[in-house]
Amino acid sequence: MSDSQRSIRLELAGFWRAGGGRSSGYHLDSLCERDRDGLPFLPGRQLKGVIRHALARAEAWGWFADNVLPEGPCATLDELLFGSVSQQHERASTWPGMLIIGDATLSQAERGYLAQPQQAALREALFEQLFSTAIEDSGGAKAGSLRGAEVALPMVLFAPVSLELTALESERREQQRQVLTDARVWQAVEASLSLVDAIGAGRTRGLGEAQLSLLARAEEVI
Repeated sequence: MSDSQRSIRLELAGFWRAGGGRSSGYHLDSLCERDRDGLPFLPGRQLKGVIRHALARAEAWGWFADNVLPEGPCATLDELLFGSVSQQHERASTWPGMLIIGDATLSQAERGYLAQPQQAALREALFEQLFSTAIEDSGGAKAGSLRGAEVALPMVLFAPVSLELTALESERREQQRQVLTDARVWQAVEASLSLVDAIGAGRTRGLGEAQLSLLARAEEVI
């Protein structure tokens, strides 16, 4: 295993979903993201956004004051790991980060078993349907406000994560190279995970309660 590879373990304690904007017509307003085998997963881009927000907060609070960045264009660990903030830079001036996060999925053993054709019923049993409605001041349900959403059951997911040289400019690439095998970078990522308490769509409304941890062995993802 390379020193630049790890995995993130996501222990989901309640219903959760990664919404992809799909619906089932009149019955459900939103459906869970599913992979090609019909199993629930959390896209890496969604997980990366949540972790970036957590690390940025930790850095702003001075958690990594002793983690001195090597000299280079990136002034913060946030920018070095996750790249430029697109809203703050013109498109031609953006740069990629070096922290690469893949999709969070069930373990390889679980996926292999559940993906078998004869396990279609078990695959569907991983999902549930939730319905909600707006309430009038009188205490009754507001007409036309019924909403339905597909959610996934509590489970444990794993996401591969690695540090990679992604910069094209020589100065940025050299700065990335200097931290590629620096254990303090992984310590910062691990500390930031403690700030994440929910993931996925609806996490501000009670869905997706989760505990994230960093695993030392990348092969534990599979």
